[in-house]
This record gives sequence, structure tokens and C-alpha cells, in this order.
Amino acid sequence: MSYAGEKTKAETMLAEQFAVALPGLPGNDPAMKQRRSAAFAHILRDGLPSKRNESWHYTDLRMKMPEAALPMLALLPSTIPTGKAPADPCAAATPVHFSFASGLTLEGRSVPEGLSFVSIRDGLVRNHPMVAHLGIAARDEASPIVALNSAFVTDGIILRVAKGVRIAEPIRMFAPFAMEMARAATSRIVVILEEGAELSLVMSQVGPNGIAYQSNVVCECQVADDAKLDIVRLNLAGDRAQVLVNTSASTGARSEFNFFAMSAGGAVSRHEIQLASTGENAKVRLNGVILAKAEQHTDFTLEVDHRAPGCESRELFRSVIDGDATGVFQGKIMVKREAQRTDGKMASNAILLSDGATMNNKPELEIFADDVQCAHGATCGALDEDLLFYLQSRGLPKAEAEALMIQAFCGEAIESISNEATRDVFNGLVARWLKARSCR
Repeated sequence: MSYAGEKTKAETMLAEQFAVALPGLPGNDPAMKQRRSAAFAHILRDGLPSKRNESWHYTDLRMKMPEAALPMLALLPSTIPTGKAPADPCAAATPVHFSFASGLTLEGRSVPEGLSFVSIRDGLVRNHPMVAHLGIAARDEASPIVALNSAFVTDGIILRVAKGVRIAEPIRMFAPFAMEMARAATSRIVVILEEGAELSLVMSQVGPNGIAYQSNVVCECQVADDAKLDIVRLNLAGDRAQVLVNTSASTGARSEFNFFAMSAGGAVSRHEIQLASTGENAKVRLNGVILAKAEQHTDFTLEVDHRAPGCESRELFRSVIDGDATGVFQGKIMVKREAQRTDGKMASNAILLSDGATMNNKPELEIFADDVQCAHGATCGALDEDLLFYLQSRGLPKAEAEALMIQAFCGEAIESISNEATRDVFNGLVARWLKARSCR
């Protein structure tokens, strides 16, 4: 769609910032600079997405981004005041983790055999061969989030698991925002699983309250034949933060891709999931939980594109909306003509805890094959009064009865997390959110 009209302040600031930042962005290769410019051309042409963009109808970024925060790379290191990095709630899940607190560092045990990695900053500077995987799964033209990321990305990590290697323990990625002023942070995670490889990742994004920082993260995954990738992602950004995330993945034959995300942070957050089942008999599980309060705006938008025969996908998202918060779920299952015997099911369920709470549900099916089993459903409403009355009649105070119901409601989605320690962390986060609500 072509953009016409006066640029917003944020769009003008982004254009100015990109022109100034481009010479200093990592990667001296002229082709890389051209690639960045081509990505930013999408933003110059179309502007920030607004209600005129169908997939952004409920999250008007032109309105919700009044200004563009200064990129972190534009400051000299000596001028950056840093605060204490927030703690990682997922720290108990696994001792091995990569930290993005001050450049990429590996902490805990040594790198498992069969796992290789390079930081994106170093890879761009050294023109490392693994940099060639940038942009294969996540395409600039597919999302404004990806286009902005490709233009401004300064660091991140590229991980590869060798053929047939199974990494036993989950690997954690901790990305805290530790600055004391509003800045924009742009990073990318690239995951490459070769044939028959297995990997489990736990990603946590946290930040301080009271600072209007902006975060853009793209995670692109290439899952080869017979490989298995599990990703668990947590958004606990600060209460004034803006969080834009895109997870793009392609799956090979007989592969498995299991994804879970919980979003409880940020003033405005949008998480896109764009998945292509390109190999026969692949299995996909996408699950998520929204916990929104006050005036938070939280958006999960996903597209599952079945391109090969015999693939299976399951999507389950649970939303709990309180105060004057707004939740958004947009889910689309697409089945190409050649993707016969596709089995796809999607559900989005929301509980509204206050009169000011809003939930926008938009499930879709787009089917061009004739031998398929596909279904979708969406519900939205208050807690079941009869069940609430039953629990209270058994002696539970109303707050405890509500918490028990909400915990069970979210627990069905959280149950998809295979690692028990990680699952316990996320159940605990729901309990903590409910406890804070009951203490108001």
C-alpha cells in the first residue's frame, strides 16, 4: 500500500536518525548499507502502519508512536548513563544463558558441543559467513517491524545447531534494558537448526518502569527436516515502554516448532508471528498469554501459512484484560492449494475483569485446498458467575476464587511449555500478577 499524506513527527525523526546513523552502523560492506537503505525505503514509502493497514487496524502505530526515541548507537559509550539491569524472572529455568545487558556475553556453563554462534555486530564487522542467514526467514516487505529492524539493527546473535545434535538443556537469552533514559534498542536473533537437530530457547525481555524506551526485536528461525525447536518468550518491559517483536519461522519436513509467549509488560506491545510450513508433515504449536492492566495495549498477530501436504498446526491464546487495557488477537491460517491433508485449529479466549477492558478478536481461515480439517473460534466475556459463586460457597474469598479461575484459564496455554522448571516460572508470573491485582 502506498503512503500519502503529511509525515508524523516520529516518521520525520526516524528518517533523520537513519541518515545520521547509517555510516556508523555495524557492517562496512557497501552491500550491507544498501540492504539497510532498501529496508528503510519501505518505511519512507509506506510510513508507520496505521488503521489503513488491515493487519494494524487495532494497533495504530502512527498514533501510538508520537516520537521516535534516539537509537542507542547514536550515543558514545562514555555518555550513556546506565542503571542496574532488572533481574531475569527465568533465571531458575536454566544455568546456561546469553546476556545482552552490555554486548553479547555467554554466562553459566560452556557452549554445548554442536552449537555455534556469532554476535551480529561482530559478524557484520568481520563479514562472517553466518551473516548470510539474515533476512531469509524474516522478510522486510512482510512487516514494518522487520523493515525497521533491518535498517537499524546493531546487535543480537546467530545460533546454529549442527546436523543431528540435540541440545539437552534449554538455553536462556536475557535482554534487559538498563539505561536511565529513553532510547531505542534494535536487535535480532537468528536460529538455524540443521537436519535432525533439537534446541530449546527461553527468551526474557525486561526493563524499568517510568522510562519511555522503545524496543524492536526480530527472531527468525530456520528449522530443517526432522528438527525440533522450542521457543518460550517473556515480555516484562517497563510500564512506559513500546515493544515491537516479530518471530518468523520456516519449517522443514517432519519438523516440530513449538512456541509460547507471555506478554505482561509495556505500555504498547505488538508481537507478530509469521510461520511458513514448507515441508511435508510438519507440526506447529503456537500458544500465548496476555496479561494487561491499567491502560496497556497488547497485540498478538499471527499468520500460519501451510504450503506443504500433511502439516498440522494448533494455536491457543488466552487473554486476561483488566482496568482500561486493550487486548488484540489476530490469527490467520492459510492453506495453499498444494497443502492437502492440512489439520489446523486455532482458538482465542479472553476474560474481561473490568467495565473499561477491551478485547479485539479476529480469527481467519483462508483455504485453497479441498482435503483439510481447519477450525477457529474466539470467546470474550467475564468470569463465569456460577462457578465463582460455587467457589465462594465453599469458603473461598472472592479475590481468591477469581485468582484460582484465572490461573486455571491461563494454565491451559502455559501447559504447552515442555520444560517443567520453565513452566513453573510462568505459572508463578501469573500468580504474581494476580496478587498485585488483589492488593490494589
